Amino acid sequence: MGMPFGMIFAILLIVVFVVVAFIAVDYFLDIGDASSVGLFYRELQGGVNDALSGQSSAVNFDIDLPSGIEKVCFANLSATITRPGADYDQIRNYDVYRANTFLVPPEKAENMQWKLIEHINLEKITAQGNPYCVEVSKGLRIEKDFYDKLVMIS
Repeated sequence: MGMPFGMIFAILLIVVFVVVAFIAVDYFLDIGDASSVGLFYRELQGGVNDALSGQSSAVNFDIDLPSGIEKVCFANLSATITRPGADYDQIRNYDVYRANTFLVPPEKAENMQWKLIEHINLEKITAQGNPYCVEVSKGLRIEKDFYDKLVMIS
């Protein structure tokens, strides 16, 4: 005596629903990661704009990015690269874009690997090394002195 067709069909439907539920949860988690990358860029630009509008400023900026992203890099890819290495190897293909901020490793950045952050003093940021990378765990420091026209990030 075997199981009736209705019982087999019910078990099959339960398995299908469980698989679809896991796929849906994974999809929504990916949307959350993508939105946190977008929010990071928006908050960074907002912090730069706030510093620019004041007379002088020095603010610590916490980096809130999805797990897997290790560094935030600032680079002028059209200038001379003074710090070649693993970080540069991961962002060198983005030299065709008008961008100055990059996330490393790029494959974890949810298709938002680069962004142009306006009003930053890229020449001063990359003076010691181009690209200049900061580990996510350390955070950033946004600074502007009274006579500066652009914002410094360290």
